Amino acid sequence: MLVTTRGLISNGGFSTPQRHELRQGAKPLSIRLAPENFTAQGSVWCYLLEDSFIQCRGVVIGTCPKTHDPENGRNIQICRLPVEARPRRGLQFAALSREAYDVGGHVTYTSSRVTLTVTPDGWICGHSTREMQGAIDSRGDDGHVGHVGRGALDLSAIRFCKTGGLSLTDEVTLHTVDVGSSRLVCLQGHLHECFFGSDSKRPVAILPESCRPKEVMHFVTSGSGPGGFHLVQLRPQKGSGIGGDLMWKDGVWSHDQVHLTGIMYEVNADALEFSFLDASWTPEILRIFVAEFQRFLISKFGSIDEAWDEAFDLDGLGAVNFTQFSMGCKKAGYVGNATRLWAAINQDGGAEVSLEELARDYLNPPAEPERSAR
Repeated sequence: MLVTTRGLISNGGFSTPQRHELRQGAKPLSIRLAPENFTAQGSVWCYLLEDSFIQCRGVVIGTCPKTHDPENGRNIQICRLPVEARPRRGLQFAALSREAYDVGGHVTYTSSRVTLTVTPDGWICGHSTREMQGAIDSRGDDGHVGHVGRGALDLSAIRFCKTGGLSLTDEVTLHTVDVGSSRLVCLQGHLHECFFGSDSKRPVAILPESCRPKEVMHFVTSGSGPGGFHLVQLRPQKGSGIGGDLMWKDGVWSHDQVHLTGIMYEVNADALEFSFLDASWTPEILRIFVAEFQRFLISKFGSIDEAWDEAFDLDGLGAVNFTQFSMGCKKAGYVGNATRLWAAINQDGGAEVSLEELARDYLNPPAEPERSAR
C-alpha cells in the first residue's frame, strides 16, 4: 500500500487513519467533495507516489443511487481528484459500503459492495445495485442524532497508475514502481467477455518474474453489469521467467467485462533482483538469445509463421500481449525465460509483439544509414 497507518480510530466498523506515515516521496493531495452530497469522516486525501501511482484514503458518508438524477436527490458524484491525480481513461473499482438502517426503533448495520468509477476529469462516482432510502434521523442512548440510511464508503479501494504500462492481457495493463527496498504492482483495465467455469485451470493473466507476489491473494473486482462483482486469485509462480498468474475463482463468468483495476500488491523480496531486461546482457547476447529461440520454433513447427499461428496468435489479430506470448512459449514447450525473451523481442517497448518482430533477423540486423557529410 502507498500509505500505512497507525493510531487508528474506529467508527461504526471502519478504521479511519488518524495519523499517516508516507512512503518515501509520497505527496498528499486534498480531494474536493461534491457539494451537498457526501460528507467526510475525518480527512479525505489522495497520495501521489513517484508522480505516477495514486491511492485514495478516507471514509465518506452518503448515499450511492442507482441512477444519476440530481434534481430528485440522486447524485452519483462523490468527490473530485486534483488535476495531477487524474487517470488517462475512465476506471472502475469495487468498494465497500457500510450502511445503517432504522429497524423498529433500533439501528442495524449491513455491508455491501458498490461500484466506484473515476473519470478522466477526476470525478469519483458511486453506483449502487439498489435504490437506497434517504437519510433518517435517529437519536442514540447518548442523545446524539445520527443519519441512518446512508453508507460509510471506504475510498481506499481507489488505487491506480496514471502513466502507461505493459499490456498484460485484453485491455489490462500492468504498472510497477520501485520505492526504496520494495516494489509496488498494480493492474488496471478490463478483461474481454468470455466464458469461465469455477473449475477452470486456465489463467486469465500471466505475471512476469519481476512482479511475483509474496503469497496467494484474493481480490473482489467489479463487473460491467449491475451488481456484478467477481472473485480472482493471484498466485506466485517460479520458473521460465514467470512470476505468477491470475486465476478466475468465482462461479460462472459469462457475458460480463471483469475489471481488474484496483488490484495492487507488494512483490516478494526475491522478485526485486529481476527486471524486464537484465542490464548485464549486452545487445549481442540478446540477439543470440532471440536467434536460439527462433531456431527452437523452426525445429518444432517448421517455420516461425507456423509457430505464430499455432502457439501465439490464436485469435489471428496480428499481435500478442505479454500473457498471450508467455502462454505461447509454454504451448511451444519452451522452458527458457519468457519474460526476458519478451523484453528482447519487444525492443520498442510497445504494448504488443507482432509476427514481424518475432521473425526479424536478429543476427544480421540492417545497418544504420550513414550520415551524409556536410
